[in-house]
Amino acid sequence: MSGNKFVNIGEIDIVELIGIDDTLKNLVRRGKLWIFDQLFKNQWFADLFGIIQNADYSKAVTVSPHGVVSVIKEYLYRCVDISTVVGEEIGSESIMEMLSEGLSTALETNFNGSLQYILNVWKGSLPPDLSYAVSIGQRLDRVEHLYALSQIAPIGHSPQAILEALISGADTRLREKLSTIKEQHAELIRVKNALMIEHITQAHNYLANALNELVFNATAIIDQVHGMINAIAQEHLARLNQLEDNLEANKARYDAGLIDDTKYEQRLTEIDIDIDATMETWGNWMNRIDALADRLVNKLNAIKADIINTLKSAIADYESVINAVANMLKDAIVALNDDTALKNKALNLYADIKAYRKSGFSYA
Repeated sequence: MSGNKFVNIGEIDIVELIGIDDTLKNLVRRGKLWIFDQLFKNQWFADLFGIIQNADYSKAVTVSPHGVVSVIKEYLYRCVDISTVVGEEIGSESIMEMLSEGLSTALETNFNGSLQYILNVWKGSLPPDLSYAVSIGQRLDRVEHLYALSQIAPIGHSPQAILEALISGADTRLREKLSTIKEQHAELIRVKNALMIEHITQAHNYLANALNELVFNATAIIDQVHGMINAIAQEHLARLNQLEDNLEANKARYDAGLIDDTKYEQRLTEIDIDIDATMETWGNWMNRIDALADRLVNKLNAIKADIINTLKSAIADYESVINAVANMLKDAIVALNDDTALKNKALNLYADIKAYRKSGFSYA
């Protein structure tokens, strides 16, 4: 009672006035916290982060719904544990607040935003976003593996999303590398097809014109031959008619007694010789015309074969040259192993990211 009188003056509590009561409570609380720390060491506090790290994960997300429930329940137990040492208010604030901050970003664009802006000038450490993986993928064939891994490891996405971003960027890079040579190959094929079609069309027209001319010329020659045959036939027919007239005239002379038997026989012999000569001349003309027709047919056949073979050879040579260049481009495209190389590099990075995510960190 004397102590109580000593610290009380009237209605004023001196201990409360000068804050000694809070000081004593805090000293006691700190002593209990020190004892708690000596008993459980840093591992108890490190396990606060390990609870989240070791939470169950699923294929879709890194913390499964069951893992979320486990984290909340474990944090409640931890909150009760620390509250026995530092009090309910501090225990709740120190642990549950960490969980609540993960559920609320209400201050992110004002107070927290200002604080982040200020601290980022000296201590900026915002993790990269998924666009970094896309950018790495676009030059995946030119970046060193560990450098790429160091850039994408801090990205706060699942390994599947990072892999897709890498593949998307690598696909863009692959299309960029192949686009020029593919365009050249396609353009060469288009030119080849156009020229081949043009040559084939020209060859078709040339052959058609040549055949038309050959047919028309052959028809004209045949007409000329027919004319020659008719002219020769008419000439020889006229000759035979004349010889027949001579035969009848000599017969009339013989009947009239103007010529004797000897003279008559002589003239008959002359007419017979003239007839044989005329028939022989006719045969010679027909043989010459037949030989001329044969030479013409053979010449036409030879010219036709030469024209066709020349055109076919020219087209084949042209196509062979174009195909050689096209095959070189095709072989160059096939020889490019960028597709496999980029895929393997992306998969290796994906495997390392998964290994990173599973290995975790030690907070002890």
